[in-house]
Amino acid sequence: MAGKGCISLLRADKILTYIAHVGAASFTQLQKDFDLPKSSLLNILDTMVDCGLLIKNEARQYQLGIKVYELGCQSLHRRSLFEITKRPMQELAMRTGLICHLGTIEDFHALYLDKVESPLSKPTERSWVGKKLDFHSTALGKALLAWKTDGELRLYLDQLELAQYTPKTITDRSMFIEELKLTRRRGWGLDAEESSPLAVCLSTPVFDLAGRVNYAVSLSADPTTFTSERIEGYLRMLSDCSLQISRGLGYGGPAPVLLTSES
Repeated sequence: MAGKGCISLLRADKILTYIAHVGAASFTQLQKDFDLPKSSLLNILDTMVDCGLLIKNEARQYQLGIKVYELGCQSLHRRSLFEITKRPMQELAMRTGLICHLGTIEDFHALYLDKVESPLSKPTERSWVGKKLDFHSTALGKALLAWKTDGELRLYLDQLELAQYTPKTITDRSMFIEELKLTRRRGWGLDAEESSPLAVCLSTPVFDLAGRVNYAVSLSADPTTFTSERIEGYLRMLSDCSLQISRGLGYGGPAPVLLTSES
């Protein structure tokens, strides 16, 4: 049987998780949702504030303290990015039989950080680690930009040259902005033969400890693979991979909801 101290620790953990999801909560809200005696809840909250795990904002609501961020960063710094990404990407490549890429942003381009091929996938030399990609014509690029703030997005858009690579490439700035809105709304990016003929890619974002998107994962195949009947299954596996990586980076938010409709 757990001792009194262990019970308090379990309650503190649940409170931290709850506040991480809602952002901020009042004492009344916490008491209602956790159904604890006022004295017990207040004692736990006061201790967590003293430890720096929680703070009180100007509205007297409880929020996560900087100590949580500091501890998370210290943990992440002891693990390389590829320790976190390699296994989920390998599992995704094996489950789908497709090529999986990890991407990030560098110098106003998307950049391949890693590439995992399945034994069942057709080898290709069209992609390699370190290859730079345009944002407007690739699924990775769209997923990386779609979750940026308006100010950040303006900065990137000012640097874009919307070069045309195929008849399907988006070359109009306003259309590309709408494409980014669609990407964020449905939860995934699409390259429908926009960067290269007969090449289709899907991409989902990776969220970090602060809920920001600095990485994305993609699957590449030909148009006959991502049919309307099969795309939902691929997206589900791709999203699972991205969420595993997000959790490894400290993301504690809800799993993203994917929409297969483009409306």
